[in-house]
Amino acid sequence: MPRTSAKQQVLKQTAEALVESCALRRRVQDWLENSSIGTITPPRSTSGLDSESSPVSVSVTVTSSSECSLSLSALSGSDSVDSDSDGARSSVSDMSTMTDSDGSTARELRLIRDIIQQLEQRRVLLERRTPRNAPTLVQLLDKLRDSGRATDLAYFRHLVRVLPPAFDAIVNLISSHEAFKVNPKRPGASAREQTAVALYWMGRSGNGGGVRDVAFACGCSEGSVHAYTTRVILALYSIRSQVLCWASEAEKEEARAWVAQRSGCTAFANGWSMVDGSLIPLAYTPSRTAHPREYFDRKAQYSLNLQAVVLPTTLRFIDYVAGYKGSTQDSRAFAASDIVKQPRKYLDEGEFVWTDNGYGLSEFTCGPYDHIVAAKSPDFKAYNKAVSGVRVRSEHAFGYFKGRFQSMKGLRVQIQDSEDHHRAVQIIVAAMVAHNIALRWDGPAERDCFVDLSGVSNQARKAWHELQEPDAETETVQKAAWARRINAQRRHDQKERKRAAQLSQYRLDTDRKSKAKELREKLHSALFNAIERPFFDTTPESRKADKTEKEYLEMLEKRRNRRNASRGRGRGQSARSSRGR
Repeated sequence: MPRTSAKQQVLKQTAEALVESCALRRRVQDWLENSSIGTITPPRSTSGLDSESSPVSVSVTVTSSSECSLSLSALSGSDSVDSDSDGARSSVSDMSTMTDSDGSTARELRLIRDIIQQLEQRRVLLERRTPRNAPTLVQLLDKLRDSGRATDLAYFRHLVRVLPPAFDAIVNLISSHEAFKVNPKRPGASAREQTAVALYWMGRSGNGGGVRDVAFACGCSEGSVHAYTTRVILALYSIRSQVLCWASEAEKEEARAWVAQRSGCTAFANGWSMVDGSLIPLAYTPSRTAHPREYFDRKAQYSLNLQAVVLPTTLRFIDYVAGYKGSTQDSRAFAASDIVKQPRKYLDEGEFVWTDNGYGLSEFTCGPYDHIVAAKSPDFKAYNKAVSGVRVRSEHAFGYFKGRFQSMKGLRVQIQDSEDHHRAVQIIVAAMVAHNIALRWDGPAERDCFVDLSGVSNQARKAWHELQEPDAETETVQKAAWARRINAQRRHDQKERKRAAQLSQYRLDTDRKSKAKELREKLHSALFNAIERPFFDTTPESRKADKTEKEYLEMLEKRRNRRNASRGRGRGQSARSSRGR
């Protein structure tokens, strides 16, 4: 989507052309004053003409020192002026900095400003196209909804990527936003029509997501597509904290049941959420002023990094981190989330979040063994398979999200500065908000349409029903749970501050990794006990060291040999002997 509308671009080009013409007029006057009337050879220009060829014929009728009429027979209106001219590349914002020491310059500046002001007061600057007499998108949506046919409802979903009840809910939520407040004398398009155009644009990728293509399909102008989409995105972005919110206690219990049923291990139920990262590709290469190398990711494309925590039952986004560039590592981006900064505010004692290998180790996250470690023993492979069966739901969530709003597969935003970067982030978050709202009304047909989620358990299928409004009892339970977790987070912060004051950073990192490995070992043992599978060639101590039992014993033997070899020697001798080995 362009940064400015077509009208703004035309105004800018007109202002530049006016300033350029005034600068050219001034230069010709200087040539006339310093040369003889008749044949004048101008300085070398950046135009396509050869300045060293035959001279340019200029017929001039001078009436005064400040007014003249001229005709350049060798120059056309499309030729560029000399690159060293002060006003040749000036824009509207630069006109205020031009000197107006003499009367002619002041008159020219006033004339240019008057012309621009007159153009700004006009609604249409370009010649209108032939009227298509095509219905608007919202009119077509109303016909499809009122028909009641299943095929028409499917086509409704295809156009705006949501079902009719979800579309109405989105309109009701954002219609009161200040972006839709207009002059009553000129009300313009309704919030319903603007939302339809914005959702249509977000649901298209490639050439189908171009402004002209969207305008043709929606029955509006290109400028309206830009204006409507901007307003809807701002409105959706403003309600992100209410929609992209943490899971309720009821959602937690459903997620716990699903994880336990899926893995066959009740200990896995404490990991009722999972986090993953996804890259949002950019359709256009960022400009040089925006540092494009920072957007270049591991897949050899320009993108933005998006981190999201999801529920395995409904695939709802409950937390996110958006704004980091494509070259950012997932663990670094996730470190900016509030879950990492205040884990006990969101997780009760013993709860954790499932991750993959790229997020490191901590006491409130748990992931599989490394691929190299998993290749050593079938014990590691069995655990990784069980973890992947649960954690894969985060990938399903991103597939569902990008399948619904396919603009996330190639975001059509030209990033030139921080303002464009923030606008791209707003579009991504707004799409996540609309996706979360639409999930309340999605069912099996929508899952099959947007992403393949075959093989889902019956427990997860039931969670796709429309969520009911919480009653007073549920609200009380929610408030009590939040109060309990906030108090736990305060106690956790006090404890961590004391440990940080007493221990070194190396000791803190060692304790963090040790707790993470103890959590993984606890889950590994619980899984094998649940499925009644004995360990083949590993022990609890060897699994904490990411080794088989044989490798672990060999490592201990090497340590004993080194200690025995250094026993009885001085510190300097042992250091020299170790360097010699």
